[in-house]
Amino acid sequence: MASERDAGGVDPFATAPDAPLNREDLAWPVDRQVYLTLDFECDYGTALEHNVFDAVTHVGKLVDLLERLEVPLTAFVQTELFEERPETVETLREAGVEVRFHPHSHTHRGRDHTDAERDHERTRWEIETSTDRYHEFFGREPTGYRFPDGNIRRRDYQLLADAGYEFDASVFPSWRPGRFDNSGEPTVPGYLPDQDLVEIPFTVFDDHFRVPTALSYCQLLGRPYTDLLLARPPRVVVFNSHMHDLVRPDSYTELPRFYRAVYARNSDGFAWLERALTALDDRGYSFSVVDHVHDVLRERL
Repeated sequence: MASERDAGGVDPFATAPDAPLNREDLAWPVDRQVYLTLDFECDYGTALEHNVFDAVTHVGKLVDLLERLEVPLTAFVQTELFEERPETVETLREAGVEVRFHPHSHTHRGRDHTDAERDHERTRWEIETSTDRYHEFFGREPTGYRFPDGNIRRRDYQLLADAGYEFDASVFPSWRPGRFDNSGEPTVPGYLPDQDLVEIPFTVFDDHFRVPTALSYCQLLGRPYTDLLLARPPRVVVFNSHMHDLVRPDSYTELPRFYRAVYARNSDGFAWLERALTALDDRGYSFSVVDHVHDVLRERL
């Protein structure tokens, strides 16, 4: 039986037409740029029955790689880490490259697939709690948010606006069985005037082959997709990663059989990441943080 953390099947509320979304497409502000993002969270997201924080303890090795390659990072932090592994967040904060932090839920719960109103209130709690924890830890208000698994619903944008956020970075303009079908969504940023929010999506290979430009997909699909992506990268790359893409923590053995097969290829994730970043640098791409996208687009509104 699927758990609440990772319920199978089609989410009946993920695309419910509760209200049309007023959205204005915006162009990416800079060509040939890479935004490396990290979902700094519990091991394997919602695939485990409980939160385990082993993979994040290897963050020092990630910092060493970023410093050597001089690549900045945008980290979306599950704020439960401030309580469970605060030293790992400090390691990122003390890095010798630019690191920008934004919340990424508090507990990383899966969505409620049975009761839309209960899910909405729980989502409100996640946003408000993670925002409060972020403020307590950093002493400032956050500006951006990312929902776990890219599973954002239309009403969630108003929750972000009510909490004072200026941008969201959750949408995969692609399809993931049981989670979302955004295969018809724009692959460019957008402005939501009703909420005064900028949506900065994940990037995909192209409008026709909508596979996310993410380390986990490179590992899952292997060398054919990775070679294709690095030979013909889109003009803007939001390259996403997780610590469990980079290392194989002990919690790997607790995964259901299907997920063990999915994550079996990530035993040398740092080598995969270095290869991707080096190849993009060799192709003349520059590196920046997601905040730069928001700042430039906000100035142009």
